[in-house]
Amino acid sequence: MSERKDKGWLDEQLRRAVNGATPAFDAEAWKQKYTREYKALLAGGKQTAGWGQPHSGRRILGVPFGKLAVAAAVLVAAGVLLLGRFGFTPVQPVPASAPPSPAQMVSVLSLSAAFRQGGMEELDRQCDRAMERLGPRPGSVSMQELQKDINGKG
Repeated sequence: MSERKDKGWLDEQLRRAVNGATPAFDAEAWKQKYTREYKALLAGGKQTAGWGQPHSGRRILGVPFGKLAVAAAVLVAAGVLLLGRFGFTPVQPVPASAPPSPAQMVSVLSLSAAFRQGGMEELDRQCDRAMERLGPRPGSVSMQELQKDINGKG
């Protein structure tokens, strides 16, 4: 169908729906039938339902515990913002365990942690502690002894 035929068809359908007469709007009848809607139009959108109403803050603060709820919300928001800003990390207790073996003390992970804590001085102290715990050792160590020491069985 062409655009012109579509408009003609729509006009014909509208004429049938309105009984062929020219539609006329009766404002007085509409005002009587829809009084609530008419009053809303006269208000000019100033009255809305819920949170959009003017002075809704006064309504909240007038409710029992309203001031307390607002204060609690402000404190929670401030706490979340401050904790997020300063990077709060909960303190985790260090589990009580057996002291590490000398092999674990000189592992790459342990030595790098010691270096990050105190630089070369802390690295030297950790190596000295490992040597003290290790005690006198033979000049050569077999792979079985090394494996046993690394696994913590020695």
